[in-house]
Amino acid sequence: MDNRKVFLLGLDGATFNLILPWVSDGELPAFSKFISEGVYSELESVPNQRSAAAWTSFMTGKNPGKHGIFEFYEYLPSTYNLRFINGKARDGDSLWKILSNNGKNVGIINVPMTYPAEDVNGFLIAGLDSPSVKSRNFTYPEDLYNTLQEKFGDYILEPGLTGAIVGGRIEDAIELIKVELTQKMDISRYLMSTYPWDFFTVVLRSLDAVQHCFWKYMDISHPHYNVSESRKYEKTILNTYKMIDRFLAELMEILDEDTNFIIMSDHGFGQKHPATNQLNQWLESKGYLAYNKSPQSGSSGLLGKLYRGVVGRTPRKTKEWLWETFPSLRDKVQTRLCFANMDWSNTLAYSDSLFPNVRINLTGRELHGTVKSKKEYEDLIKKLVTELKELRDINTGEKIVKDVFRREEIYHGKYVNNTPDLLLRWREDITISGISIEQSTETKPTTPFIPGEDYRVISGDHQLNGIFMARGKGIKDGIKLDKANIMDIAPTVLYQMGVSIPDEMDGSVLSSIFCESFLDSNTVAYKHNNLDGAESRDFAEYTEEEEKELENRLRGLGYIE
Repeated sequence: MDNRKVFLLGLDGATFNLILPWVSDGELPAFSKFISEGVYSELESVPNQRSAAAWTSFMTGKNPGKHGIFEFYEYLPSTYNLRFINGKARDGDSLWKILSNNGKNVGIINVPMTYPAEDVNGFLIAGLDSPSVKSRNFTYPEDLYNTLQEKFGDYILEPGLTGAIVGGRIEDAIELIKVELTQKMDISRYLMSTYPWDFFTVVLRSLDAVQHCFWKYMDISHPHYNVSESRKYEKTILNTYKMIDRFLAELMEILDEDTNFIIMSDHGFGQKHPATNQLNQWLESKGYLAYNKSPQSGSSGLLGKLYRGVVGRTPRKTKEWLWETFPSLRDKVQTRLCFANMDWSNTLAYSDSLFPNVRINLTGRELHGTVKSKKEYEDLIKKLVTELKELRDINTGEKIVKDVFRREEIYHGKYVNNTPDLLLRWREDITISGISIEQSTETKPTTPFIPGEDYRVISGDHQLNGIFMARGKGIKDGIKLDKANIMDIAPTVLYQMGVSIPDEMDGSVLSSIFCESFLDSNTVAYKHNNLDGAESRDFAEYTEEEEKELENRLRGLGYIE
């Protein structure tokens, strides 16, 4: 088994809810062939279904409570601030670092939460948590970026799809998908043939972006489905899957018999609805949250205009320059947009409205905490869980919450306290039009704070179950498993490649995918490996002079008034 290699294709947001029907219709012949010649199952994501947490659980084999990354940002309750983070915040070694330490050659392309690029035995191109492709340590080795630019032109970190959609440039968005996917595939072919590798992975993120932006055009049950627009754009998502299907067919031809092939996604996909954005409105209606009666401050309004301008009118390269030049810009903007005008002294519970969660405004933890004792906290938690489970759809009256979890019920490890107190899981088997609010308030109906979270623009959203597929020597043929978990991928890869599995991993080897003969001749080996102790985090903060400089520069570019 020492010569066994693994190629892993990451399809961000891929879902069997689309793949299997299209396979049945003959639209995806390579996916069909892969399924018939290997194993497949749904792949359960992390509880909050967020990409930053999910990809980090994939690469570490650990739950977010252990590796410490729950989102692309970290919440600081002592100041009510958000700060964006990157792969440096990860606690524990990545799959490719473990393989490198065991003498394996690795090639890593575009996996989220891998910036700065770590020193590996091979090469690494960091993912979307990079401030810019020109940032130091975007690639390892560092001169790899110059090679890529010479051969493929400017590297496309993210296609900027959301910005194009917000700006009304739908045709441009479709072209961006094709260009970005084509470049990632071309780069993958080149690096596969140029560098020696035992483990190779590339993540195609445009699939996530296209489903976010084009779901409503193919889903007739979506509240914003439009017949005339659908005629033009309903096949955009299918066409993206078909591009990937052609790449998949090519890979199955060129990978040799000593290379096992895994396909996976970090989460599934489905219809987006406004309920998450309405949680604070519901909390206000129940008396748990209060807003100041005075208008929002001028700085919050300014930052709102700035952010919307950056999202909708700014090319991706300019955004990358902004995030790199002013590393805490997004921290400040996102914080003020999420929590604008909240009256903390009269608030018991609140949400950041970016994913379905509720935080308790706890004395001693939050800056202006109002819940003072452990008993008050427990009583409030129990009451909120009961009431949240009863939330109903504004149109049908059906219950819309599948479950509500306390954080300690779904995570374990030293970082559990970094996540919200409660996590909601919406039902995925019904169309949700919004939360039925029992009583009216003086506050106007809540609208999404950030263009990239507006369900009228971003019409698709993450769901719990992604995809897992595997084929190759020693793997069963044509078998559907009950289910796998995203934390199982890392130990399964290590097992296939004959590397001992760190006993700190929460995931397990997916032994049911292997033939009995393979299992009999290859025992699972574990070893104690201290994966704790992430590198120290370095978060830049703005001075008043820096903020003024930013304001003047953006005004000069025409992004703010």
